[in-house]
Amino acid sequence: MSPPVLIPQAPPIPIPPSPGPRPEASDSRPPGTPYGTEANGEPKSEQQLLEEFNAALDAANDNNDLSQLDSVDNFRQTLTPELQREYDAQLQALRNDPRIQFEYEPGVQPNPNRALEDMTLRGMVAATFGNPEIMNRTIDEAVRNNDDYNGGSEGDGHLVFRFYDGPAKTDDGSEAAGWAMYGAGHIRMDAGYTVRALSKGDSVPQHEFSHFMQGYNKPEDGDSLFPGDFPYEREMLSALASTDFVERGGETWPDLQNRFRQYPERLAQEHPDIYRMMAEYAGYDPLAQTSSAPVRLDGTGDIKSASATLEQYFRQISGGDEFITTDELRLMLDNPNFDLPSDVRAAAAYMLSSPASRAVADTASNGEGEVDGRISLEDLRAVGSLADSRDYAYYLLDTASGNGSRDRYISLDDFKSALDDPGIPHGIRAQIEDILSDNGQVFLPPIFGGGGIRYG
Repeated sequence: MSPPVLIPQAPPIPIPPSPGPRPEASDSRPPGTPYGTEANGEPKSEQQLLEEFNAALDAANDNNDLSQLDSVDNFRQTLTPELQREYDAQLQALRNDPRIQFEYEPGVQPNPNRALEDMTLRGMVAATFGNPEIMNRTIDEAVRNNDDYNGGSEGDGHLVFRFYDGPAKTDDGSEAAGWAMYGAGHIRMDAGYTVRALSKGDSVPQHEFSHFMQGYNKPEDGDSLFPGDFPYEREMLSALASTDFVERGGETWPDLQNRFRQYPERLAQEHPDIYRMMAEYAGYDPLAQTSSAPVRLDGTGDIKSASATLEQYFRQISGGDEFITTDELRLMLDNPNFDLPSDVRAAAAYMLSSPASRAVADTASNGEGEVDGRISLEDLRAVGSLADSRDYAYYLLDTASGNGSRDRYISLDDFKSALDDPGIPHGIRAQIEDILSDNGQVFLPPIFGGGGIRYG
């Protein structure tokens, strides 16, 4: 399996419309019950699991009913009925996604109704469940690389899944059960091995797509084993130092994904701290079967709820001081206090990943004050009225670059910073685009009257 390569991050692409709700699901397995367990609690044999898996593939193909695969979908079974409906909607969007292409090497026969392909798509959903934005960025980067692999942007690029009759091969002839080929936009898999692994509840497609998720979504410095929105790098590396993960290098993230999303019972028992960090990043706990605000550095959240949470836990975050600083927000993730609710870390992650929102909070109680990286209790209490104001889009833009005060002047740097900020709500982003369309001169040099606008 190939090591990650730094690839520029693509803007998010909306997923296709999802179908209406399915009937209430009834195949969530009880929390704490591993996949492949008999009613008496004994594990099923590998042969029995393989036979059941192949029977589900055959039923799905023969009846043209892909829901038959739910019975052998390990990850889906960890979800509550409510989360299963969300999963099913994301899966249906992938089934209709024209960016994805399946190819077959000689000796591999495509399933007549694409049951194995559907299990592959299920692996993609499992790898990114609850985070459709990173799924779409990852697919889009694979498409871009596949275009280049095929000779440039004029090519008909796709994210390609290629099945082999035996070990999968790279272009230079190297062999393995699976390869995530970043530069080609290819995921190549041994079809037989993939079926045998899936029958045991282990998703090869999830593992390989997690490589893409990791490699195409790097942090700005590019030097990390984790995707750029993972909040607990320092804490996770410390926890991994005492486990068999430590020497895994580029395999670390796919291994973590596999253990959390496919074998949560085992991970929680063996490494509870690692399990908790993965559950907070995902925004759901498969054993407790509960959902929560995900702790991610991707702008997930909103300024009102984040400010309300920071206000409630102000003393614990600030250490008793008069301000919450940016460093103290980082400390909530670098050295997390898990005795506090996960909402506190979700609020810190939101503020850190949305500099424009953080600057609004910084100057909320005193618009004439400079953005200085210090947020007072009075600032947090004042955020709500600003966010509810009809001029909030202007306030958000005013200090979006992290410089100056709320002086009713929006610079070109402010506009650029806001448009790059993942924490800007879609509705506000549309207002920003309207403001830009009405003030096209903002992009002109100052000598021609550009460089910014005044409001109010």
